Amino acid sequence: MKYKLKLPQPLTIEELKYKVENGYRFKAFQYCFSPIFATYYPFSPAFLLKDGETGKPQIRKYNMISAIFGWWGVPYGPLYTIRSMRFNLKGGLDVTDDILKNITEEDLSNNCVHLIETTLLYKQPAKSDIKTMNKLVRDYSYDYNLKECYAAWALEYSNVFCVGLKADTNFDKYAAAFQAHLHKKFYKHIQIDIIDMSAEEEAVDLLRKQGTQVIGR
Repeated sequence: MKYKLKLPQPLTIEELKYKVENGYRFKAFQYCFSPIFATYYPFSPAFLLKDGETGKPQIRKYNMISAIFGWWGVPYGPLYTIRSMRFNLKGGLDVTDDILKNITEEDLSNNCVHLIETTLLYKQPAKSDIKTMNKLVRDYSYDYNLKECYAAWALEYSNVFCVGLKADTNFDKYAAAFQAHLHKKFYKHIQIDIIDMSAEEEAVDLLRKQGTQVIGR
Protein backbone atom coordinates (compact mmCIF):
# COMPACT_ATOMS: atom_id res chain seq x y z
CA MET A 1 0.00 0.00 0.00
CA LYS A 2 1.22 3.52 -0.69
CA TYR A 3 0.03 7.04 0.00
CA LYS A 4 0.74 10.25 -1.78
CA LEU A 5 1.47 12.98 0.75
CA LYS A 6 -0.07 16.43 0.90
CA LEU A 7 2.15 18.69 3.04
CA PRO A 8 1.67 22.39 3.83
CA GLN A 9 5.32 23.00 2.88
CA PRO A 10 8.50 20.94 2.26
CA LEU A 11 9.67 19.26 5.46
CA THR A 12 12.57 17.19 6.72
CA ILE A 13 11.82 14.08 8.76
CA GLU A 14 12.89 15.92 11.92
CA GLU A 15 10.48 18.77 11.14
CA LEU A 16 7.70 16.31 10.36
CA LYS A 17 8.20 14.44 13.64
CA TYR A 18 8.20 17.74 15.53
CA LYS A 19 4.85 18.67 13.97
CA VAL A 20 3.36 15.28 14.84
CA GLU A 21 4.59 15.62 18.42
CA ASN A 22 2.71 18.92 18.51
CA GLY A 23 -0.61 17.57 17.32
CA TYR A 24 -0.39 17.24 13.54
CA ARG A 25 -1.91 14.09 12.01
CA PHE A 26 -1.99 12.46 8.57
CA LYS A 27 -5.57 11.77 7.43
CA ALA A 28 -6.73 9.95 4.31
CA PHE A 29 -10.30 10.00 2.97
CA GLN A 30 -12.18 7.44 0.94
CA TYR A 31 -14.07 8.14 -2.26
CA CYS A 32 -16.09 6.09 -4.71
CA PHE A 33 -16.30 6.19 -8.49
CA SER A 34 -18.20 3.82 -10.72
CA PRO A 35 -17.82 3.03 -14.37
CA ILE A 36 -21.13 1.41 -15.28
CA PHE A 37 -20.24 -2.19 -14.44
CA ALA A 38 -17.59 -1.66 -11.78
CA THR A 39 -17.14 0.24 -8.53
CA TYR A 40 -13.86 1.44 -7.02
CA TYR A 41 -13.31 2.91 -3.56
CA PRO A 42 -9.68 4.04 -3.14
CA PHE A 43 -8.21 6.37 -0.54
CA SER A 44 -7.12 9.95 -1.12
CA PRO A 45 -3.58 11.19 -0.54
CA ALA A 46 -2.65 11.55 3.13
CA PHE A 47 -3.13 15.16 4.23
CA LEU A 48 -1.03 16.55 7.08
CA LEU A 49 -3.54 18.42 9.23
CA LYS A 50 -2.63 20.54 12.21
CA ASP A 51 -4.13 20.07 15.65
CA GLY A 52 -7.77 21.17 15.62
CA GLU A 53 -8.28 20.78 11.87
CA THR A 54 -11.09 18.34 11.11
CA GLY A 55 -10.42 17.98 7.39
CA LYS A 56 -13.76 19.52 6.40
CA PRO A 57 -12.52 20.79 3.00
CA GLN A 58 -11.15 17.34 2.17
CA ILE A 59 -14.32 15.63 3.40
CA ARG A 60 -16.45 17.90 1.21
CA LYS A 61 -14.19 17.31 -1.80
CA TYR A 62 -14.11 13.52 -1.62
CA ASN A 63 -17.75 13.16 -0.64
CA MET A 64 -18.62 15.34 -3.63
CA ILE A 65 -16.61 13.02 -5.89
CA SER A 66 -18.54 10.06 -4.49
CA ALA A 67 -21.86 11.88 -4.82
CA ILE A 68 -21.22 12.68 -8.50
CA PHE A 69 -19.36 9.60 -9.71
CA GLY A 70 -20.11 6.82 -7.22
CA TRP A 71 -23.78 6.00 -7.67
CA TRP A 72 -23.73 4.61 -11.18
CA GLY A 73 -22.01 1.27 -10.65
CA VAL A 74 -24.24 -1.77 -11.09
CA PRO A 75 -25.18 -3.14 -8.62
CA TYR A 76 -22.98 -1.88 -5.76
CA GLY A 77 -22.32 1.79 -6.56
CA PRO A 78 -24.91 3.17 -4.09
CA LEU A 79 -23.70 0.85 -1.30
CA TYR A 80 -20.06 1.93 -1.50
CA THR A 81 -20.92 5.57 -2.16
CA ILE A 82 -22.83 5.77 1.11
CA ARG A 83 -20.23 3.75 2.98
CA SER A 84 -17.38 6.01 1.78
CA MET A 85 -19.24 9.21 2.66
CA ARG A 86 -20.09 7.97 6.15
CA PHE A 87 -16.51 6.88 6.70
CA ASN A 88 -15.26 10.39 5.89
CA LEU A 89 -17.83 12.07 8.11
CA LYS A 90 -16.36 10.08 11.00
CA GLY A 91 -13.02 11.77 10.36
CA GLY A 92 -11.37 9.61 7.72
CA LEU A 93 -8.43 7.29 8.32
CA ASP A 94 -5.57 8.31 10.61
CA VAL A 95 -2.41 6.92 8.96
CA THR A 96 0.11 8.96 10.97
CA ASP A 97 1.78 6.10 12.84
CA ASP A 98 2.19 3.95 9.74
CA ILE A 99 3.64 6.83 7.72
CA LEU A 100 6.18 7.66 10.42
CA LYS A 101 7.10 3.97 10.69
CA ASN A 102 7.97 3.80 6.97
CA ILE A 103 8.89 7.25 5.71
CA THR A 104 12.35 8.23 4.44
CA GLU A 105 13.85 11.54 3.33
CA GLU A 106 13.47 10.36 -0.27
CA ASP A 107 9.77 9.69 0.34
CA LEU A 108 9.33 13.21 1.67
CA SER A 109 11.04 14.73 -1.36
CA ASN A 110 8.81 12.61 -3.65
CA ASN A 111 5.65 13.26 -1.59
CA CYS A 112 4.85 9.55 -1.57
CA VAL A 113 5.42 6.80 0.99
CA HIS A 114 5.24 3.01 0.55
CA LEU A 115 3.89 1.24 3.64
CA ILE A 116 6.09 -1.81 4.01
CA GLU A 117 5.17 -2.19 7.70
CA THR A 118 1.63 -1.39 8.76
CA THR A 119 -0.47 -1.66 11.91
CA LEU A 120 -3.71 -0.62 10.19
CA LEU A 121 -5.61 -3.75 9.17
CA TYR A 122 -9.24 -2.97 10.01
CA LYS A 123 -11.78 -0.18 9.99
CA GLN A 124 -14.88 0.21 12.14
CA PRO A 125 -18.13 -1.32 10.84
CA ALA A 126 -21.08 0.94 10.08
CA LYS A 127 -24.05 1.21 12.46
CA SER A 128 -26.09 -1.01 10.14
CA ASP A 129 -23.38 -3.69 10.33
CA ILE A 130 -23.39 -3.55 14.14
CA LYS A 131 -27.18 -3.79 14.10
CA THR A 132 -26.88 -6.97 12.02
CA MET A 133 -24.29 -8.38 14.43
CA ASN A 134 -26.38 -7.53 17.50
CA LYS A 135 -29.36 -9.39 16.03
CA LEU A 136 -27.15 -12.38 15.35
CA VAL A 137 -25.62 -12.63 18.82
CA ARG A 138 -29.01 -12.46 20.58
CA ASP A 139 -29.18 -16.20 20.00
CA TYR A 140 -26.02 -16.53 22.10
CA SER A 141 -27.02 -14.28 25.01
CA TYR A 142 -26.89 -17.16 27.49
CA ASP A 143 -24.23 -19.22 25.76
CA TYR A 144 -21.24 -18.55 28.01
CA ASN A 145 -19.09 -20.93 26.01
CA LEU A 146 -18.82 -18.08 23.47
CA LYS A 147 -16.55 -15.52 25.16
CA GLU A 148 -15.80 -12.86 22.54
CA CYS A 149 -17.06 -11.50 19.26
CA TYR A 150 -15.53 -8.59 17.30
CA ALA A 151 -16.47 -7.15 13.92
CA ALA A 152 -14.59 -4.98 11.42
CA TRP A 153 -14.06 -4.38 7.71
CA ALA A 154 -10.70 -5.29 6.24
CA LEU A 155 -9.00 -2.01 5.41
CA GLU A 156 -7.23 -3.08 2.24
CA TYR A 157 -10.18 -5.04 0.83
CA SER A 158 -13.50 -3.26 1.27
CA ASN A 159 -15.52 -6.37 0.38
CA VAL A 160 -14.12 -8.46 3.27
CA PHE A 161 -16.06 -8.43 6.56
CA CYS A 162 -14.08 -9.85 9.49
CA VAL A 163 -15.64 -11.48 12.54
CA GLY A 164 -13.48 -12.55 15.46
CA LEU A 165 -14.80 -15.28 17.76
CA LYS A 166 -13.42 -16.83 20.93
CA ALA A 167 -15.02 -19.96 22.35
CA ASP A 168 -13.98 -22.34 25.10
CA THR A 169 -14.93 -25.28 22.87
CA ASN A 170 -16.52 -25.99 19.47
CA PHE A 171 -15.05 -22.97 17.67
CA ASP A 172 -15.80 -24.55 14.27
CA LYS A 173 -19.48 -24.86 15.14
CA TYR A 174 -19.77 -21.13 15.93
CA ALA A 175 -17.69 -20.17 12.90
CA ALA A 176 -19.98 -22.14 10.58
CA ALA A 177 -23.12 -20.66 12.15
CA PHE A 178 -21.89 -17.06 11.91
CA GLN A 179 -20.65 -17.62 8.37
CA ALA A 180 -24.00 -18.99 7.21
CA HIS A 181 -26.02 -16.23 8.91
CA LEU A 182 -23.89 -13.37 7.60
CA HIS A 183 -23.93 -14.69 4.04
CA LYS A 184 -27.71 -14.31 4.14
CA LYS A 185 -27.50 -10.73 5.43
CA PHE A 186 -24.75 -9.31 3.21
CA TYR A 187 -24.55 -9.06 -0.55
CA LYS A 188 -23.17 -12.16 -2.22
CA HIS A 189 -19.96 -10.41 -3.22
CA ILE A 190 -19.01 -9.79 0.43
CA GLN A 191 -16.44 -12.25 1.76
CA ILE A 192 -16.84 -13.26 5.41
CA ASP A 193 -13.61 -14.02 7.28
CA ILE A 194 -13.99 -15.74 10.66
CA ILE A 195 -10.97 -15.25 12.93
CA ASP A 196 -10.13 -17.35 15.97
CA MET A 197 -9.54 -14.81 18.76
CA SER A 198 -7.76 -17.39 20.92
CA ALA A 199 -4.80 -17.40 18.53
CA GLU A 200 -1.72 -15.48 19.67
CA GLU A 201 -1.25 -13.41 16.52
CA GLU A 202 -0.77 -9.72 15.82
CA ALA A 203 -3.87 -9.66 13.60
CA VAL A 204 -5.98 -10.81 16.56
CA ASP A 205 -4.63 -8.06 18.81
CA LEU A 206 -5.26 -5.48 16.08
CA LEU A 207 -8.84 -6.69 15.59
CA ARG A 208 -9.47 -6.13 19.29
CA LYS A 209 -8.04 -2.60 19.04
CA GLN A 210 -9.42 -1.54 15.68
CA GLY A 211 -12.72 -3.44 15.47
CA THR A 212 -15.96 -3.20 17.43
CA GLN A 213 -16.69 -5.54 20.32
CA VAL A 214 -20.06 -7.26 20.04
CA ILE A 215 -19.62 -9.85 22.82
CA GLY A 216 -17.20 -9.68 25.72
CA ARG A 217 -17.44 -11.74 28.89
